[in-house]
Amino acid sequence: MVTPDLSIPAPPSSLDVLVVGGGPVGLLAANLLVQAGMTVRVLDIEHEPNHWGRGDWIHGRTLELLERADLASELLETGVKVEKMSSYLNGTLQKEIPFVPEETESKHEYLLCVGQHITESSLQGKLSRRDVQVERPATVVKMTRVEEDKEYPIHATVMHLEEGKGYEEVKCKYILGCDGAHSDIRRQLGISNEGETTETHAGVLDALIRTNFASRKEVCIVQSDHAKTISMFPRENGLTRIFVHFAENEHEQRKEQYNRNKIQVEDIQREAKRALLPHRIEFLGILYWSVYVVGQRYAERLDAEDKRIFLCGDAAHSQSPTLGQGVNTGFGDIFNLIWKICMVERGQLDRKYLSTYHSERWPVAQNVLKVDKVAAKAAAGHEAADYCDVVEKHRAFTAGFGIRYENTDDNLLLWSSPSKEEYVLQPGMRAPNYKVYSYATGKKTRLFDVVVKRPDAPLWLTFTLLVLASDLRSTVEHVSNFLNESCKAAASLPPINVVVVTTSTADQISTYKELLDSDRVVIDKLNQAQCHRAYHRKTNSAIVPSDELQVVLVRPDGYIGTILRDESSGSALSNRICQYFSNIA
Repeated sequence: MVTPDLSIPAPPSSLDVLVVGGGPVGLLAANLLVQAGMTVRVLDIEHEPNHWGRGDWIHGRTLELLERADLASELLETGVKVEKMSSYLNGTLQKEIPFVPEETESKHEYLLCVGQHITESSLQGKLSRRDVQVERPATVVKMTRVEEDKEYPIHATVMHLEEGKGYEEVKCKYILGCDGAHSDIRRQLGISNEGETTETHAGVLDALIRTNFASRKEVCIVQSDHAKTISMFPRENGLTRIFVHFAENEHEQRKEQYNRNKIQVEDIQREAKRALLPHRIEFLGILYWSVYVVGQRYAERLDAEDKRIFLCGDAAHSQSPTLGQGVNTGFGDIFNLIWKICMVERGQLDRKYLSTYHSERWPVAQNVLKVDKVAAKAAAGHEAADYCDVVEKHRAFTAGFGIRYENTDDNLLLWSSPSKEEYVLQPGMRAPNYKVYSYATGKKTRLFDVVVKRPDAPLWLTFTLLVLASDLRSTVEHVSNFLNESCKAAASLPPINVVVVTTSTADQISTYKELLDSDRVVIDKLNQAQCHRAYHRKTNSAIVPSDELQVVLVRPDGYIGTILRDESSGSALSNRICQYFSNIA
């Protein structure tokens, strides 16, 4: 009998990307890279993954992006979907708000509560199917730029802490520092970590509980005249997470009592029981507990000067868990960066546009920290309603749907139309995922569910072209010209999915079906043609019905790259789209 060789092949010493940090941010980066056909290794200094605690909120915008990369299904099956936040005072409901503003158009208008260990396990499982494992314990102790090496210009010294392995020299094109708030990659780059750590502490525990408190299936902020403010929300598998927010303005004697090193699990349980009165809570089992210090810190820059080494996630910005921004902001970093790296390596994007990672994501991180500072202060105060007010005011941003990249002269990935009119939807905003009808099936769907997978690129590496055709009886000639010209140019452009959105009826579309790809045609008849209405809406003015042809180019990360309006013909629009790609190549 021949014994099969089950040995794992040695990882490559020359590769495209070296990811330092095996948490969710590093694992997501590795997943996207291998989907794009790039070689990757992942290192982590820890001997084994952390199995409890840490980030457990995945916001709706993050779910949209994960779904586009085919990485959301396991999380959606496991996590708990929460649509509302409630505040209570002395056991009485004070306020109730939805997590996502009503005007948001998405399949994921809720918060998904799922443990970070499950997120990591799901992402690692996907990697394992592609023969990529996190190498533990290992890290990069030295990085050198070698100008003579044109293919692999970054030479890294990897230290393996497992006995007998020692040091290894690795050549790569890029290094991603996803190694957490105490990032050694950031230190080696000499990038300072600005911000502050406060004296405010909070205790957190994950438990199986029994309670007669009615709203345990929502995110609840509970405040009492005689207890600390707590927040609680459901987790997967019947768990509940409870935060106890210890006020920052306690008397000095109380500060000493609640010093981080002196807070015990019994203190967290006691404050939770007091806050929930007159309701009861019984702790059947504690699976995890910890104490964290509230603070907000950010890296001075998110990249090295040569745009070969990047900081992502907590290595770039760290904040309190108050609004669940850590994992979500880190995932946003990755979805912004990886498509750009991949297109640079495919020769479809000029390398200089890797600088847009910093220019787009750094202001987002600054705003995350600004909002977190206000929210953490409100949570530690004596008015639970204040915290809900902060959440309500900033919920579009914290849920990710309201994040916007600013359009600057040197960032041609966001290209403004020369139109003199000021429209509500602009380049740099998330492209809303409106409900429409599929002409081919006659069933309801959403805009970005119409796109078809391509053999040359995953969906998250593909541009989407929305052709807002209005009534085809008025625009079909321009639409046909645009599609024909675009098809001719397609061979020289990055992967693009085209979706034709029309307000015409199915019978009217049938008249022109020889000119259109039926699978890519959707009917905008829901909520008074909400897709057309949104893109026609102008600032401080009523919507004026229009039969003009509009074209919206959506970047691979789901943000609007450009909106073209007021053109005389479909051919002119096609030339403008080609000009967009010519400018960035």
